Amino acid sequence: MPFDAAVLGLVEESLSGVFSYHDALDEFLLRSGISPPMLEHARQQAEEIFLSSGREYSRAPKRYVVKQVLKKVNALGSDGDVILANIITGLTKGRFPDANDPAVAAISDLISRQKDDVEQKRRAQEEEKARRADIAEAEERRKTEAHLLSQQKRDQLRDEFVNLMMETNAQQRGYLLETFLSDLFDSEGLESRRSFRLTGEQIDGSFSLGSRTYLVEAKWVKSAIAGAEFSQFIYKIDGKTADTRGVYISVNGYSPEALQGLNGKGALEFICLDGAHLMRVLTGGEKLPELLRKLWRHADETGEAYLPANQLH
Repeated sequence: MPFDAAVLGLVEESLSGVFSYHDALDEFLLRSGISPPMLEHARQQAEEIFLSSGREYSRAPKRYVVKQVLKKVNALGSDGDVILANIITGLTKGRFPDANDPAVAAISDLISRQKDDVEQKRRAQEEEKARRADIAEAEERRKTEAHLLSQQKRDQLRDEFVNLMMETNAQQRGYLLETFLSDLFDSEGLESRRSFRLTGEQIDGSFSLGSRTYLVEAKWVKSAIAGAEFSQFIYKIDGKTADTRGVYISVNGYSPEALQGLNGKGALEFICLDGAHLMRVLTGGEKLPELLRKLWRHADETGEAYLPANQLH
């Protein structure tokens, strides 16, 4: 970091008075990182300034040389800061029996400032460590609270799903299922949209996962789905963009004939979930996005739209 004017003044006072001879000063400066051409040029400028002052000495005093050297070093930016740091280290660590009283006092002041800097850095490091610890603790607390809220929401949805099983009105149960699924998708971060009607068709809902939109068909009927409804869902998906896929949810499952017929219809455009899949999510088996990815991977690898929940790993 750049050195302030007070420190530069102490360095000037120290260098000007610790050496009895110019050769000793030059040797110290060269060891500190001053290049010979820079030192020579600084001496020439010091001599010119000294001669122009009308003094009668044969050579510019060391202070004149030091001033010019520090000007040049200070103009080097970060490289100059390294040289100045070397100079200060040399002054505070060295022994200078020929130093005059002002130079001794200046070096003592530099040592005190170094100690203060070390203490300030130590305190700053401790404060930064404490700040990071506070941030980490707050983040951990946030994650814990978020997990608890997520678990509470999941438990609430699980209870709602169980209560739906007691609904005897099939039409009302179907409506409540759509609402339940929309809440479930939202709680899992899937950006759901509730049921909507387009010209000639009813969409039970949709959600977003990755870069795709998924249409939802939800059924809760007494018997397993026989497969006639699949054609209608395929028609709904085909009328959308190429990236649109679907998720068919039949709480009471599917007949073997329906699944066998679906697997023979060419490229799969939707996967099939049942109540066991939903309970797997609601009881904390895994997050819904993770479950969907597993089911889609199975479908991509095998061409099968349905994988029972008890066969998932």
